[in-house]
Amino acid sequence: MNVLLRAASALAAAAAVATTAGAAEAPPAAASAASAPPAATRCAVPTDDRAANAACALALGRHAEVELKAGRIDSALADFTRADQFAPDDLRYANTRAGIALKKANQLTPAGIESAAKAAPDDIGLAMMHAELAIARKDWTAALADVDRVIARRPAAALAWEMRASIGVAKPDFEAARRDVDRALQLEPKSAASLRLRGVLRNNAGDPAGALADYEAAHASAPRPEDPFVIGSTQFLLHRFGDAAASLAHRAPPAPEGTYWRLWRYLALARLTGIERASGSLGPGTPPGQGVPWPGPVVDFLHATIDGATLLDIARKSQAKVDLSQVCEAHFYMAEDALLRQRSDAVALFRQAVQECPQNFHEYEGATAELRAMGQPFAAPGPTRAAAAASAASAP
Repeated sequence: MNVLLRAASALAAAAAVATTAGAAEAPPAAASAASAPPAATRCAVPTDDRAANAACALALGRHAEVELKAGRIDSALADFTRADQFAPDDLRYANTRAGIALKKANQLTPAGIESAAKAAPDDIGLAMMHAELAIARKDWTAALADVDRVIARRPAAALAWEMRASIGVAKPDFEAARRDVDRALQLEPKSAASLRLRGVLRNNAGDPAGALADYEAAHASAPRPEDPFVIGSTQFLLHRFGDAAASLAHRAPPAPEGTYWRLWRYLALARLTGIERASGSLGPGTPPGQGVPWPGPVVDFLHATIDGATLLDIARKSQAKVDLSQVCEAHFYMAEDALLRQRSDAVALFRQAVQECPQNFHEYEGATAELRAMGQPFAAPGPTRAAAAASAASAP
């Protein structure tokens, strides 16, 4: 499972871009129509007082929301443009203005974003929206070019660094992502999205305790529906199985994503109570016939209604030849089952998962964490080292 499915990154799919008009990044709406305009009218031009500038930007953003609700689109656009001038490092104003302008022109579509971004390459909001579009298409080169153009003009914009870190996680290029998320958090220490991204990076680096602290801090400030999985699965990596099972007991999303919640909760409960008592948490197996979405067959394997060879065959048939993502997942869950049943092949299966899984997959995190806990290297030692170790073990 790609960690970005559960990490609440700053990325947005093209469909979301085409329907929200940047509303997800919009500043807070006004508490009332009567309270915002007087404050906005006192803001003439930006000054050297950063706090005053930020207050003016917020007031103008609130006034823009009032104007939008009243149907005065041009006035709202003008307010967001002025708000962006008062707080250029807060990209929400530029993003929202660009989305509203596209919607007004009936161009709030992937094709419209593409065309508008080419026509106005210096428009910060359009560059960010085009970056989101490129990310949805997995065109990392184009996405980075967009974000780098924004950073060149606004180097203190935390949201741009956050998006750059998200691209690094998705590629994956974790070294670059670590640099970018550190910069984002220097600029905005309490950003929930950046904390979640750092949690992904910390888990990948073998620091689940640090990752859990980040995930819990992000959840405290800006809860998201996927947080119980993020938190619970990280508690599992720390071998806090009771806490993991409790976190993962929250209502899961529909399958197939929700199936991962059940799988990890079962693994936690099985460590606590044994396989037989935990098996009920898996729920029923998959119905007969074709077309069962992955990872449904993993449930059947853990119920012992199919064997490992069958699971691997299903995994190979349900993915592209160049993509071992589901085969790697199958090997990880087979390894966890072997560990629960105290079979000697658990280590080899975990190593297989490490070799196959992309580094931005949760099963990669899980396999490396289990090998660390067992004191095992990620790859089997070569014959020379193995012979030396055997000789040392047999010495008096």
